[in-house]
Amino acid sequence: MGDTVGYVEFRILGPLEVRHEGQRVALGGRQVEKLLAALLLADGRVVSVDDLVETLWDGEPPATARQQIHKSVATLRRHVPGVVVTDGPGYRLALSGAGATLDATQFGRLADDATIPGLTAALRLWRGPALAGIDGRVIRSRAVWLEERRLAATEKLAELRIGAGESAAVAAELPALVAAHPLRESLRGLQMLALYRSGRQADALAAYADIRTSLREELGLDPGPELARLQEQILRADPLLGAQMRTAPSTLPYDVPGFVGRAPELACILGEHRIHVVEGMAGIGKTALVLHAAHQLAEHHPDGQLFLDLHGFTPGRSPVDPQIALEQLLRTLGVPPERIPDGLDARAAAWRSETAGRRLLVVLDNAVDADQVRPLLPGASTCRTLITSRVRLAGLVDAATLALDVLSPREARALFAEVVGPQRIAHEEADVERVLELCGRVPLAVRLAASRLAHRPHWTVGTLAGKLATAADPGIATALAVSYDHLPPDEQRIFRLLACHSGPDFDAFAVAAIAEVQPAEADRLLENVLDAHLLEPRSGDRYSFHDLVRTHARTLAPDDAVTASARQRLYDYYLTMTVAATDLIDRAARWFEPAVSHPPEHRPDLPDRAAAWTWLTAEYKTLLALGETSSDWQLTAALRTYFERTGQFGDWRRTHELALKHLRDSDHLGAAILHHSLGSVEGWSGRPEQAIAHLHEALTASRGDPRLAGATLNSLGMALHLAGRDTEAEGFLREALATEARTPRLTALTLGNLGLVSGRLGRRDAALDLHREAIALARECAVPLVECAADLGLGETLLRIGEPDPEPFEHALAVARAYELGIQEAIALDGLAHVTGEPEHWWQALSIFARLGVAQAELVRAHLADPAGTHCDLCRAPSSATVNGARLRSASGR
Repeated sequence: MGDTVGYVEFRILGPLEVRHEGQRVALGGRQVEKLLAALLLADGRVVSVDDLVETLWDGEPPATARQQIHKSVATLRRHVPGVVVTDGPGYRLALSGAGATLDATQFGRLADDATIPGLTAALRLWRGPALAGIDGRVIRSRAVWLEERRLAATEKLAELRIGAGESAAVAAELPALVAAHPLRESLRGLQMLALYRSGRQADALAAYADIRTSLREELGLDPGPELARLQEQILRADPLLGAQMRTAPSTLPYDVPGFVGRAPELACILGEHRIHVVEGMAGIGKTALVLHAAHQLAEHHPDGQLFLDLHGFTPGRSPVDPQIALEQLLRTLGVPPERIPDGLDARAAAWRSETAGRRLLVVLDNAVDADQVRPLLPGASTCRTLITSRVRLAGLVDAATLALDVLSPREARALFAEVVGPQRIAHEEADVERVLELCGRVPLAVRLAASRLAHRPHWTVGTLAGKLATAADPGIATALAVSYDHLPPDEQRIFRLLACHSGPDFDAFAVAAIAEVQPAEADRLLENVLDAHLLEPRSGDRYSFHDLVRTHARTLAPDDAVTASARQRLYDYYLTMTVAATDLIDRAARWFEPAVSHPPEHRPDLPDRAAAWTWLTAEYKTLLALGETSSDWQLTAALRTYFERTGQFGDWRRTHELALKHLRDSDHLGAAILHHSLGSVEGWSGRPEQAIAHLHEALTASRGDPRLAGATLNSLGMALHLAGRDTEAEGFLREALATEARTPRLTALTLGNLGLVSGRLGRRDAALDLHREAIALARECAVPLVECAADLGLGETLLRIGEPDPEPFEHALAVARAYELGIQEAIALDGLAHVTGEPEHWWQALSIFARLGVAQAELVRAHLADPAGTHCDLCRAPSSATVNGARLRSASGR
């Protein structure tokens, strides 16, 4: 590896691996691997030499054990320099300081997110059993703990997917997991729920009988009361069972460590009132108090605990629109996107309906006014809502208002002692009181001042008081200034530049881009700023600002050329990374070469699609914020693939429409790409006329780019097919085929679409010829999306002409599953259901369509409700073409 570390990945979720800049590193033997495994499992803690001896030899060490440990450490340092640190009686790994990552840490961060995308990305990190191939009692016991976390995350994901309507798909996936853990009652309970909600009551009861037999034979026990109660509900088809099966999400941030004081206020919030507004100045501790109360109230609200930052006073961010807030809340409760209506009133009504009968706790942080909050209040008396704001929220019916004041002298002293330590201040009572008064007894100011003292062991409390007293304005600004003034120059620069970051959190690579430093150096500087309590830690290796601290940073970073250059470097970093990540998923979805003036020198490694998904999931909120605040359209356009694959249709439409507003009149390429993308989201949403309008705009703007024009002609033809206007569609599709710049990919897609149009116009032989030509060309292209589209088109036309054949749909299904093409998988399942009449295929299709928000979900529900097929568009006039078009929109191409 040379003298520098570079970007190093440590992987223990599977066989032990170390990768440097994407290349695997040989470690020098099994003993060194075992040593590294022991240090990695310690998660940054010091492991004594004695403990290493115990771990490597399981209590039977040779006489030379200690010498062998030192030799193995030296070998490890040669292969992976800058990571192993000697610390007191042993060694530890300094991963963050060396710019290195550990997959287990990434897994924990993503799993803690407790959402379907987060858990999916977390489980993708696993390559096999943890530390497979490395033996030893201590290591295997820790590996078992990791495997338990993996299984818990798998169960949580299954629970969330059941709540999101994916019961059939979960039921199909669980048997293998149940076979591996036959006595795990929680897993069997999920299986029973998934089977019951898939309409398979008998199978659900059989699953219960199976685990009851296994428990009696293996352990002489009966199933626990929870599983027995579930069996009883299934037996009597309890109508409450559906409500019980809804997922109970929890998105509360961590409780504040070392929370002190506020006993009367806390008692008030924990009382019986169902709506509380906590108001007060910035830094007074509103969010800390509400979160502390929320964690104590969580057990009384088992149906979920939701947290939403409304960004009412966040520097650089507009307050969250209530419509967007309602969409986020509904999706957190598992409401499929296609069931979320448009319009504020309709969404507020849907929110009240979804929360009725639930025992939910909702925390609305940082509200700007009562109008923002009012539509977000659950209507049910069983729900409790806690709200924070810097201003008085007049007009909220039934809300109890708690105006938060500064800490009492006793509380302020307790908080100061919590940070500094009681021994440190025991003999300086007068100076402690002076410091607290200079801080105005504002919690944030007290914490910052105490933190400064805690990290200056040679200071007395009197020294700190003197520093605070010399500032012009005592209070929070003074505490911030003192903390900032005592940072070294490099850390001060990082702090100022971080004011450019508009996202909720960030990592060392983003900061390296802003500051033009190595990632390892950025990580070191961030840790130093964190130690000064000017940053807040987030899960994994990420950091964030308190809003007040961000505001202070912005006062220190004037809007000059330096700041503008830092903003541009940050944007270029995120644009470059987003393009790299989405290219791994689908390169053909991008129609532009990113124009960056500051290409990032250092980037996290994205070796495969799983890594791309992990990065995009972690950075998604930041990318949205950056796209919305930037006047450039490229980042928004690059996110199209992520929007489409994850069903984020609301974000997709909103960000693209906003980008169009910022677009220069002369930017024809940007207009063409944005309108083309909006045509796609409208098509997926079942709104063909809106799709046609956008695609006409895209066609006008794309005439200077023959490749993009050809793709737009093809998409426009497909949108017209969606609307039942096949004669018009044929004209645009033939024009696309005549485009000189067409690619084999575009040709294959357009031929398949012409086959669909010809089939519906009654030209059987011509349609089949076009489909076969499309399939032959698609096989040559070897592009999964194109292969799926070609097969799906043939299967659709064969259905339409009365010659159903499962083979095209089966081939498309295999390809879609292999390459995680969710919408195409659902389309293939829908087609198979039409061919075979098997409801299970429709259940599986419905779960995917519903999760992704595709309009065809409603039509699949209609098929399930009416198996006789009166809703089947294949047997009716073109006016019912929406379902047909929605099934085949994948063939439109990009």
